[in-house]
Amino acid sequence: MNYKLEGSGETLVFIHGLSDNLLYWEFLANHLKGNYQILRIDLRGHGGSELGNDEITIDTYVLDLKNLLDELKIQNVNLIGFSLGGIVALDFNRKYPKMVSSLVLMSSFYKLNGHLEEVFVQFKNALENSFNDFYDLILPRVLCPNVINDNKEELEFLKGIASETANTKAYIKAIDALSSADFEDDLSHIKIPTLILAGKYDDITPVDLQKELKSKVDNSEIIIFDDTKHNLLVGKNQLEILNILKNFYKKRKEE
Repeated sequence: MNYKLEGSGETLVFIHGLSDNLLYWEFLANHLKGNYQILRIDLRGHGGSELGNDEITIDTYVLDLKNLLDELKIQNVNLIGFSLGGIVALDFNRKYPKMVSSLVLMSSFYKLNGHLEEVFVQFKNALENSFNDFYDLILPRVLCPNVINDNKEELEFLKGIASETANTKAYIKAIDALSSADFEDDLSHIKIPTLILAGKYDDITPVDLQKELKSKVDNSEIIIFDDTKHNLLVGKNQLEILNILKNFYKKRKEE
């Protein structure tokens, strides 16, 4: 399992989304490691982590993280999960609640609905053709048109780089794992501080679904970003999210 551990203090664990890797969190990690111990991981088959031969479920990702934390002798964490990572965070908290002090769920969901089922089918079909097909399909669903237009060359470059290392088999297995996610009955048991960050125009995990998540979790708050789709860490949002996280953890310490 590939990971990066840096900094010292209270531990923040960052869990990326589908087809991403630990580099997704570079900006936040660089600005938080002065005050916190930052653990970033690559989920199975993503980044530098091997896929292995096990059946892949959300439980698999959770157990991988638990084994890593045990190896590193980390007993208490704050979990930050983006999309797929949010589901992993929810499941980890369900299984090991005494280890988790807070949750930050970015562009995530708590159960499958008809819309998500359709989205996942489209993603799988594209991945079965090629990573490039998947990239072309997902890009306008995670970024607003102005962001795409302003960064065309960079996005094409990133597409080429990602296609060289992409593990489409692992991404398909991740989608299959997500297809059985359902935490509705567990949300009322979450009592730790929970922060939900959502894009106003997210059409993968729509903001209404994330508002439902907020309504079902006590001691939670939601912040919605204008002019933003599924990928929240773009443009000025990066600095805003950094400040939001700093305030969230500062407030939690004071309570």
